[in-house]
Amino acid sequence: LNGWDYAIAGEGNGTGGSVFDYRGIAIKDNGDSITVALNSNMDLQGKVWGRRREVINHGDMFFNFTGKSFKEASDAGELVGINFAQYGSQTGAASTGVYTGVSAKNTTRQNYGWHNLNSWKNAVKHDDGSNNNSYGDLTSDNSYFAGQHTGTKTILNAIDSGTKVGNISMLLSNDLSSQGLDFGHFGADGTQTFGFTFQKTDDFKIGSYVANLFMECGNDGVAIAGALKHGDKKVPEPAMMLGLAGVSGLGLMRRRRQRKG
Repeated sequence: LNGWDYAIAGEGNGTGGSVFDYRGIAIKDNGDSITVALNSNMDLQGKVWGRRREVINHGDMFFNFTGKSFKEASDAGELVGINFAQYGSQTGAASTGVYTGVSAKNTTRQNYGWHNLNSWKNAVKHDDGSNNNSYGDLTSDNSYFAGQHTGTKTILNAIDSGTKVGNISMLLSNDLSSQGLDFGHFGADGTQTFGFTFQKTDDFKIGSYVANLFMECGNDGVAIAGALKHGDKKVPEPAMMLGLAGVSGLGLMRRRRQRKG
């Protein structure tokens, strides 16, 4: 829709209150640059929480072009990370921007959050017992998140190490609307819409990727599977990427039909 690729997350599955609820993510490939938009209920100042008055903010965003699971790419230092929310954050990024050669770490413990994805999944089930664990194009139990489903402090949601290779420019809701963004078309109704744009680096290869982020506490997340283009020609998503979608493959295809409509 208007050049944007959307993924709409589950509604009401932000534990700890609606402020932690992600509603959607959209990405626009501008050729030499990329624009990312987020719809949620949390601004860039985060939420003060707990006796320590800890600021819980958005975690870092990650792009994975490798075809590997998130943890495999993180362990190999092959992620691209973007820090856009510095206030009160436990990120390893010294400043906002684009980072390459990234490994990720966990910050949920410092932010009164979940140790693993299965614990979050069980907490957000509907009253009838059905799952409400959609992050958009992927669900929390997708094989892409292997290694983060069980255990202690296994949710990887922040940059641990990497090299800064570029800056980002923050965008407000009006800036994004002028570029044709319309979360409302898909029913995403979060109170906060903002985004950022950045120049592509060599790490942004033509082809398929998965991009995702979690709150610093792990109370919700959002994920999108897409493909970068060359010029005006879209690159088809290979069977490998559909294989990564695993158990949420049907949800991914349904979401893509919705976008095209």
